[in-house]
Amino acid sequence: MTTVHEADEATAAFAGLPYVIELRSGEALSRRLGFAVEPVRIRVKPGRSAIVSWKREEKGRLAEDQDWGWSAVVTGADKLANIRRRAARRNETVTVHECSEPRSAGATGSVLISGSVRADSKLEKEIARATRELTGADDQSGELETIGYNPGRRVLLKHTRRGPGTAELVRIGTGSQQHLVETAALWAGWGLPTLPAEALGSRGTAVRSPWWGIGDLETHPDLAVAEEVGVIIAELHRHTPAEVGHRARVSPLEQAAETATVVSQLLPEAGSAVADIVRTLHHRIRLAPGPGAAGGAEAGSGDRAIHGDLSPDQVLVGHSECRIIDLDRAGVGPTGMDLGRWVAACRRRADAHAQTLETGFLDGYRSAGGADVDVEAWAAWAMLVTALEPWRTCRADWRRATLQIIGAAQDSLAATGNRVS
Repeated sequence: MTTVHEADEATAAFAGLPYVIELRSGEALSRRLGFAVEPVRIRVKPGRSAIVSWKREEKGRLAEDQDWGWSAVVTGADKLANIRRRAARRNETVTVHECSEPRSAGATGSVLISGSVRADSKLEKEIARATRELTGADDQSGELETIGYNPGRRVLLKHTRRGPGTAELVRIGTGSQQHLVETAALWAGWGLPTLPAEALGSRGTAVRSPWWGIGDLETHPDLAVAEEVGVIIAELHRHTPAEVGHRARVSPLEQAAETATVVSQLLPEAGSAVADIVRTLHHRIRLAPGPGAAGGAEAGSGDRAIHGDLSPDQVLVGHSECRIIDLDRAGVGPTGMDLGRWVAACRRRADAHAQTLETGFLDGYRSAGGADVDVEAWAAWAMLVTALEPWRTCRADWRRATLQIIGAAQDSLAATGNRVS
């Protein structure tokens, strides 16, 4: 069994950077920052950079200094100067915690730094533009609450207007969010329950949707709603790639192989198991290539419209109705991706509601004439490609959790007879 020390060594060796162990530790980060925080999600580019989002233990608000923020390891004086310069434009501060020794003559060592959401060098302009659109110059038209943050990529806000108190969800990204507007409109045209998305501002980097429901299906499990989602997804899968339009995608088997490589680096004792899972998936999951394709990025003849990241926490519930949200990965692909992700998410619950949500969804999908799918193979695929989520979300027990996920994937591949047909 891998010890804590050995696992930390594997993490450091994978990252090829100092301070990464600290980024994953709430205790270490809190000491650096001077107040209690919880690391939320880490992203590492081996040998180049690492960044983690964090939030205070209290409820976060974008307008309140540093309730959400980031800490990062960067290399190079130019990169650090650029981050500081952009933060200064917004009267924000970037704190330099520590610098390592230069690695060679003329080279700058790694630097450990932190900042607030508004000091995010890639998002700061887009946040400023979107919040001006929302609140106006006097900042008196409503309240902004940060509810999610992925450094350098996106931030999610809840905007509650003054007066009647109506609320909306605002997503701000570094690139165009037009695909969310288009996909929501496409689904609405097909009669599938989702939330409308409207562009905010003229740059297309922010969208707004109404705040809806009492919560999601993950926290409010309901058999009838799970069955309804199965019916909805069966209807979605009837639509062809031509109806969706071209959207490039990564091969599911390539995703599995890439994840297996990283798992083997972080948990060497799991290397043989994940390699066996990938080999088995190549036999069990058969992907039809698109015209002239060698089997990769083009839509295959068996592809259909899919959600791409389906799970109970992507389903809002309210008054016996539901809305399927988070259409960022929606596009075309094998229908098994949706079923596998749903089943894998249900089995991670390990409570009495896990079976209810899984069987309800599959029963609804079958009753609506859903596509023929090897459910267990796709569940194993989904488990493998999400096996590193405990590490990415900075869980202290990530080693045990990841090994459990890998074991569950092996169990799925050993199971027989669970097909939708």
